[in-house]
Formats: sequence, C-alpha cells, structure tokens
Amino acid sequence: MAEKLFKNISLEDEKILSTLSEIGVFIFNYATGEILSSKIWKDMPDNFQVERENTNFLDYIHKDDRNRIKNALADIDGGRVSEFHEIFRVQNRNGSYKWVHSFGRTVNCTEDEKPLLFIGLDFDISDLKETEEKLRISIEQEKKKAEELETIRQIVSQIGSSLDMEETVNTTLKEIRRIIPYQTGSIQLLQGDYLSIIGAEGFENNKDICKLQFKYPVSDSLSTKALQDKKPIRSDDISQDFPSFTHPHFTKIIYSWMGIPLISHGEVIGLLALDGYEKNQFSCHHMELAEIIADHISIALENAMLHEKAYKMAMEDALTGIGNRHRFKMEGRLLFETAIRSETTISIAMLDIDHFKVVNDRFGHDKGDLVLKEIARICSREIRLIDLVARYGGEEFVLVLPGTGAPEAFTAVDRLRRIIEKSSHPEIQQTVTISGGIYSGVPVQNEKISKFLANADIALYKAKNSGRNKVCTFSE
Repeated sequence: MAEKLFKNISLEDEKILSTLSEIGVFIFNYATGEILSSKIWKDMPDNFQVERENTNFLDYIHKDDRNRIKNALADIDGGRVSEFHEIFRVQNRNGSYKWVHSFGRTVNCTEDEKPLLFIGLDFDISDLKETEEKLRISIEQEKKKAEELETIRQIVSQIGSSLDMEETVNTTLKEIRRIIPYQTGSIQLLQGDYLSIIGAEGFENNKDICKLQFKYPVSDSLSTKALQDKKPIRSDDISQDFPSFTHPHFTKIIYSWMGIPLISHGEVIGLLALDGYEKNQFSCHHMELAEIIADHISIALENAMLHEKAYKMAMEDALTGIGNRHRFKMEGRLLFETAIRSETTISIAMLDIDHFKVVNDRFGHDKGDLVLKEIARICSREIRLIDLVARYGGEEFVLVLPGTGAPEAFTAVDRLRRIIEKSSHPEIQQTVTISGGIYSGVPVQNEKISKFLANADIALYKAKNSGRNKVCTFSE
C-alpha cells in the first residue's frame, strides 16, 4: 500500500518540500545535516540561521521559554526522549512574538538511541493564545465584578435587615467604605425646602453633622442639579465646581464629592453624598457602585412583598427555575463558610451536558431549552434538601454537597448521571448524557470556594477529555 502511495512521490521534489514547509512540517536529518524548516522558522528575523550543529534558533525564542525548550531539544539530541511536545513563543521579523505549538518524533535512531531522523509539525496558535488572554482578562473582570456584587449583596443584606431609616442609613454609610474610599459621607432627605442630613459617617462628631440642613433648591448647587436631573453627579474639585459648598468648620477641606439621588417610585426622596480630601478621588465606577447602593437604600423602604419578589428574581434561573449563578455565589459561600467553622467536608461538583451544541444545532434552541429544564428538574428532585443546585451558565450546572466526602459525592453524582442517561426526552427522541467533575475537602480558614470550583472544573474537563458520560474526581 505504501509503495503504491509514494510510487510517484519524491521527497527531493522541491514542490513537495515547499508544501511540507508551508503546512508546518520540519525535518532534521542528523545523518546528513540536512534540515527542512517549517514556514514559521522562515518568518523569523532575517539573521536567523538553523544548522544542526550551529543553530541560533534558541536566540529567537522568548526568554521565559528558552531554557525549557533548550532542555527539551537537548533531551531529543541526547536520545533520552523520542518525542517533543512544547508550546512556546518565537520572534517575528518585526520583533513581536508568535505562539507556536510544536510537536515531533524521532523516526530513526542509532544503536545508542541517538536520533538519525526527526520529523515534526509547527502550528501558529497566536490567535488561540490571544483568545485565551482575552478570556483570562474577562474572567478576572468577572471575578472582580463578582466580588463587588458579593460585597454589595452583604451591604444590601444589612440595609434590608431593618425598616428603620436611621439604622439603614448608618449601616449603609459604614458598609459602603468597603467598595468606595471616601472620608466623610452623609445621607440627606428632602423635606420641603431643605435637605436634612439624617445620617453621617467619618466626621469627628457625626451627631453634629446630622443637625445640618441645606436650602433646596439652590442655584449652581451640585446637590440641586443631581436631584433635579435625577442623575448622579461628581466633582473632582469642589472648590472649582461649587465654590459655595458648605464645609463644616470642624472638618478637613473637602475637594472630591459625589452626589447620588435617592429615588423611590420615580420620585426623589433624598441624596447620598460622599466626600474626599483629595482631588480626583472618585471614578465613574465608584459612582456606579454608589448609585447601586443608594438604590437599595430606597428599595429597603419598600414593603416586604416587593422585597421578597426582588430577591427571588435575583436568585432564580429564569429558564430552569433552579438557582442561578448568583444564588450559588451567595448560598454556596454560606455553606462553604459553615464547613470552615465546623471543620467538615464539603464537595463541589460541576456538571456539563455532553454535546449540547449538537442538540441545539440539530433540534433548535427551543428543544434544547426543554432538555435543560428536564435535567434541572432531575437534579432538583434527586439532591438532598441541604444540597444546592444552580445553573452555572449555558449547559453547566453546579452542585454544593455539604458534609459529603469524595466517595459519597462520586456515588451521588454518578447516580445522577445514570438517571439522566436513562431519562427520556421526547422532544428530541434521543438520550442525553452528562459529564461531571468533583472536588472534595475540608476547607480551612481564608480558603475560597473558588478553589473548590476551579478544581471541580478541572475534573470535569478530565471527564470530557476521556470520553464523556462519566464522573471524575479531582486528583492532585
């Protein structure tokens, strides 16, 4: 068969060698010293030369990758290994770097295992790495947002713990420092022709500040503008933007200022004001966060029914009816902290529907949604009351199993996998399977649930990569 295939092919044919090079093939003939360079090598700087005995190839590899590649090549040349499989960066003609995924194998060797012929293949994976970097940045941003949302959740929880306005305001001003670096702040209620401070934080005597009132409306007042426009406003230098700004005689000079209107049922009821002792202290993002908190001050005044409805909307996945990612972050964290305090085992499991994209592509997203609902229903039905299940995103689900070690968690999740495998989906008339990854342990003080989640995700990828429709536990 091979003789027929290569009957009319000569590896000395320049066209064939050029084609092999263009698609990324490289060849080292140790016996003759001949080398076929891949296209990626040819794109390197003009002064790049490659010879078997005298190569400056390593000079154009990124310094962070150079020693690793040098050692890997030395292992090949010394006959200690027969395969090369590395990802590294090489320099382009313009001085930039591209990512290369390179792998190859020794084809022939001497009696003492030294290579005679080595054939490999280079892939330019720069686009993939760029995508990975964007994803990493996106994940970091989402993580930061999640941390902020969690802090806001805690603040909102404190605000909503009481319907007493004074307690709500004082708690808010203390908690908001966790996300906005202000020095002094106050909450002011609009009462007729005056803005009256009903709560203050950061002053030498907060009670004295609470006795202050400001005329409303006032021409050129930033507070008046914020309330009339119903939009937040900030000043990076209050001395320039609002010269008549009132500085209490017992406080330091205030330069930065933010004013966030408090709105209930479309009507302005007051103002959240935050002060800074330096110019340009507050950013647009700070103002957005303050506005969110201010909104919740108003929400806290709503009746319990509206509050409960808002809470449910924030915690429930709209499609499946189970918990959403936010609920996992909230309740999962509480279960995790309980495990830390009680020094008990907790397991996190990540579940992913196998080939779900194929289901959507073949049967449509409406049918795919029905599959998601059914799997969510099965998960909710089969877990314990103390467990938490949430839709983590797309076709991914997360389980939190308190008081459950690795063997018990594997049994529970694998049982769930078998039930789902046997379940019927008349809307697509075929079975659906899931893969699962589990991480278990006894969390210690200051340990984060994100570590458990990340390791469960690694185990999930292991299950995916080893055939799907299985459950794997994380292994160090």
